[in-house]
Amino acid sequence: MSVATHLAKFGVTVEQAYDFIIANVDQPEIIFDTAEEFAVTTAMLSEITQFSTAVISNYFASFNLDTGKLDDTHILINSDPDALSSLVTLNTRTGILSNESLRGFVQQALNDPSQYDAVFSPQFPFQDDDGIYDAEELGVTTLNNIPATTASIESLFYGSLINMFLRFDQSELNQIVFFPVAERRGSDDFQAFVFEALSDISLTAPRPDDELAGLVVREAAILITGLVDDSAIVGVLDQSFLGLAVG
Repeated sequence: MSVATHLAKFGVTVEQAYDFIIANVDQPEIIFDTAEEFAVTTAMLSEITQFSTAVISNYFASFNLDTGKLDDTHILINSDPDALSSLVTLNTRTGILSNESLRGFVQQALNDPSQYDAVFSPQFPFQDDDGIYDAEELGVTTLNNIPATTASIESLFYGSLINMFLRFDQSELNQIVFFPVAERRGSDDFQAFVFEALSDISLTAPRPDDELAGLVVREAAILITGLVDDSAIVGVLDQSFLGLAVG
């Protein structure tokens, strides 16, 4: 999405944004806070000012401001899913794997069931103003517009987790489960292994629905707890998509 299209959601032009930045160039906190409030990323600031993202990052860094905080704006995924974006789909399953059924199991698995609803809301108020979530807001370019509701995000959440677990054979899943949880976040080898396993589209033996539901519920409970406990995590699928939450 171009910065002009993004700013138009607030009735602001690129020229007005540029004038605002120039007027506050000696007050970087104001620029940074405004960019963060309206989901203006480092790349968008670069497009507005014509300075490189490196120059912009260094400018903010000199005032102890981290532009990394500006760049996670998507509801679902802020990493680059690349070919794995096909795994992100709405959940249309019934029975034990329906959204309603999984919701009930996950709420029971949480220490605080009230945490559940908090993670399926938009990241920014403007994202649901028009009643739809578009691909840019979701962070997955292959998705079509969906209704801007918690039910939509919940359905994508469960549909995607189901698709991910269907890509793992038992050997791959065993390796993931037994990899030390504390070492996953910083392990390039672990993330590479999970990415390769998810990229493998060869058929595996189908899992019984109750077994698949158990895997999804456990993963979902870990993800939701992590999202509530760590405000730095933005996309509801970010951890799981990189294989960081399975434990």
